[in-house]
Amino acid sequence: MVEPTAFGYGDLKFSWGDHICTIFENREQQMEVMVPFVTQGLRAGQRCVWASPKPAAELLRRRLAEVGADLPTLEASGQLLIISDMDYYLTDGVFVPERTLKLARTLYEDSIRDRYTGIRAAGDCSWAADDPVDPELWETYEREFGEEMAGKSAVVVCQYDKRRFSGTHVVAALRTHPIVILGNRVYRNPFFSTEDAAAVDERHVH
Repeated sequence: MVEPTAFGYGDLKFSWGDHICTIFENREQQMEVMVPFVTQGLRAGQRCVWASPKPAAELLRRRLAEVGADLPTLEASGQLLIISDMDYYLTDGVFVPERTLKLARTLYEDSIRDRYTGIRAAGDCSWAADDPVDPELWETYEREFGEEMAGKSAVVVCQYDKRRFSGTHVVAALRTHPIVILGNRVYRNPFFSTEDAAAVDERHVH
């Protein structure tokens, strides 16, 4: 039986509503974390959404195919949604947080309407390094996104390429995610700065 809240990376388990950050140094390291995350969700009958630039999307498809995923069926059914980061995050080339939050809300509501027991969403944030967003605006968005997902049958993983982001953006990421995957380690994030930090218990860290 597939454990519905098993992340798929080591023995990490999440709770529904978790907002997780992974900081990677190359695409292979990114895939080492994210392929099992998506695979586990597909096997559990959950909807999986991946928003990323084209190179990462193509690599994800190859890695999923290598572990036996039937991509044509999964994508045709809507259980696996792979969407462009530009379409997800930007409107006419401009980052409008309210629009992205509304889209995330719609994706979740559609998943529940389609009778999925939960949704696993992952966003590659590399676009924000290519077209820099004000760190304060980005931190506000990340915080509001975490609040939006709280209490929902959803788990969200925001992905940061360490080679590309400024220190201020990394700090914004650390301040807004209670759980961080850095390299091959999982941490209960001491930099998480909201009142909810105390509610993230040690079951997340192994």
